[in-house]
Order: sequence, then structure tokens, then C-alpha cells
Amino acid sequence: MNLLNLEVNQKRYIKILCICILLVFIIIVVYYASLLTYKPFNLEEGTVIADINEQDMNVHIDILEKQSSKVEIAGWAYKEGENIKTINSNYVLCNEETGKMYILRTRYEKNINVPEKYKLSGLHSRFIIGNLPTGRYDIYVFYKNNNNNILAKTGIYLDV
Repeated sequence: MNLLNLEVNQKRYIKILCICILLVFIIIVVYYASLLTYKPFNLEEGTVIADINEQDMNVHIDILEKQSSKVEIAGWAYKEGENIKTINSNYVLCNEETGKMYILRTRYEKNINVPEKYKLSGLHSRFIIGNLPTGRYDIYVFYKNNNNNILAKTGIYLDV
């Protein structure tokens, strides 16, 4: 077998290596650029808008921390009497002046501040406010567990 005895063309190797490094760099730039864009949120048909403590919704924000251009939101959301089965909830920011809504990337985690039955109801989001229009934003939770479509108001505001 002569596979191990192949000669490596140094110029070709350097070109391939440069192209690979460039591709990785482009992927990283595109990923971080996507963190600076906000996906607009449009209400789906059949979505119920719930004010604080309506629709048996329990939503709470444990952490709202703004550090220069970064914001962290952590809390929980569950509907009283329903088990947590399919977690598909997100934080949504609603500009008070324009009414425009933006959905945030949200990850799900266990939360120790809720009853044992709802331990998986924790929500956590970190984002950069660089391209977010200035104003005051209401923080909502878009709750889509167990075929519910509920946009629940948290009563907490974020000033950008």
C-alpha cells in the first residue's frame, strides 16, 4: 500500500489550509452577526394574550440583569394543573411605543424556585441589545407547552 507514501504538495497544502481557516472565520462571523439580529414575532392564530395571573399562567422573572450592551433574563413559566411535557417557550420583547415584538433565543433549564412538578419550567436568555431599537419593552413569555399558545405578560420592563 502506497497510501502512506504520498507526497504532499506544500503549496496546495497551504492553499487548502488557508481556505479552511477562512471558512471557519466566515462561519463564526455569520453566527455572531445572527446574535445581533432580532427575529420579529407575529402572533399566531389562536394565541391567547394573558395579563398577569390570567389563564392559570404562572410566570416569573428571577434575574433581569443589564450590563452595558448585554442582557440576561432568567425565570420560569408554567400553567397551573398541567404537566411540563413539550417545552417550547420563549421570551418576547414588546416595544411599548411601536408595538413591535421580538422573540428571543431562550434555553430551558431546571428551576429550583418552583414546585417539584414544574421543575423543568425554567427559561434563560442572554442577548446583546446592539441593534434593538431604543425604548421601553414589556417582557412576555410565549408559552407553547401542551398545545397551548399563550402570550403571558410578566409585568417586568426593560429599558433600552
